[in-house]
Amino acid sequence: MSNNAKNRRGFVRFVSAAANCKKVLKNLKKIEMLKVKAAAVSAGAIVVSAAAVISAAALGSDKTVLSAVPEIPAASAAVVTPIPPKEYNVKISVDGKNIGVKCSGTVSDALSAAGVSVYDDDLINIGFSEPLNDRTNIVVNRVDIVEEVEVKTIEYATKYREDDSYTIGYTETVVDGEEGEIETTKRLVYVDGELISTAVIGKDVTDPVDEVILVGTKEEEPEPEPEPVYEAPAPAYTSDVALDANGAPLSYSQVLTGSSCAYTASAGSLTSTGRTAAVGLVAVNPNIIPYGTELYITSADGSKVYGYAIAADTGGAVMRGSIIVDLFMNTESDCYDWGRRDVNVYFLN
Repeated sequence: MSNNAKNRRGFVRFVSAAANCKKVLKNLKKIEMLKVKAAAVSAGAIVVSAAAVISAAALGSDKTVLSAVPEIPAASAAVVTPIPPKEYNVKISVDGKNIGVKCSGTVSDALSAAGVSVYDDDLINIGFSEPLNDRTNIVVNRVDIVEEVEVKTIEYATKYREDDSYTIGYTETVVDGEEGEIETTKRLVYVDGELISTAVIGKDVTDPVDEVILVGTKEEEPEPEPEPVYEAPAPAYTSDVALDANGAPLSYSQVLTGSSCAYTASAGSLTSTGRTAAVGLVAVNPNIIPYGTELYITSADGSKVYGYAIAADTGGAVMRGSIIVDLFMNTESDCYDWGRRDVNVYFLN
C-alpha cells in the first residue's frame, strides 16, 4: 500500500470519529433538557440519573445509539397536593321562591345541595349533567297532569204508538224512557299551578232509550140502556111493634145476639117456605129459630133498624152457624149498605 493511500484512509477515520463525537455531545444536551422537563412535572419528578448508560457506536461506525434508563429516587419524588374544584354561586328558582347555593360540579349537584327534587314531568331549563359556571341560573317548573271526567245527560224522547184495539182516551206506557249520557275524559296540564293545555283523551257515549206510550184510537161504543131496576113494593110483612125508650120491643120472649148479613133475589123468587121473597122475610136456621117466628131486628149498636120480620127462608151461612140471620133486601146496594154487622134478634110474643 502506498503512503498516500494510508494517509487518505487515516484521514477518513479521523473525520468519522470527529463526527461521532459531535453526535455524542448533541445527545448529552438532549439528556440535560429531559432532566429539566422531568423536574417540572406536577404528578411527580422523573429524575434521569447522571449515571445513565450512554453507548456510542464504534468510532468506525457512522451510527450512534443512545440508551438512557430513568431512575426515580424516593428522596427526590415530588409531593402532589390536589387542587379543590372551583365553587360557584348558583341561583335556583323553584316552587315560587329563589334559592341560592354555593357548590361545584354539575346542575344535578346544585339541585342536590339545595334539597330540590325534580320529578319526571317537571321542566328544567338546563340539563342535569351541565357543568356549573358563574352564569348558571337554574329554573324548575312544576308540572301536574290531571285527568278529569265530565258527564253530560242526553234526554230521551217520547214516542206515541196508536192502537185501534183500545178505545180513545186509553194510554199505556209500554217502554220506560231512560236517559243517555256522554262521558268525556280530558287531560289537563298545569305548570306551576296554571292551566296551559287541555286535551280530550277519551269519550264514551250511552244512547238514550225512547219512551213509548200506547194510545187507543178505537171509537167508544155507546153505553147500552140500563135495565130497569126492580123496585119491590113496601114490605108485605109489617106490624106495629111497641118499643121502649132504647128501641127494643116492650113484649118479647127472648133475644139472640150475633152476626148478620143481607141478600137479595130476582123478582118473583120464592123462599124455602114457598113465600115470595120480600122485605120482612128473613133466612134463619129453623133448628134455632123455627119458621113462622115473628121477630124484631136491630143492629146491636142501635144505629140501624131492620124492624119487624118473619122467619121464612134459610141458607148455607145460617146453617153453618157463621151468622144467625140473613136479611132480605130489595137491591144489592142496600145489601152492601147493611154489610155484615152484629144484631139483636127479639122473639116477639
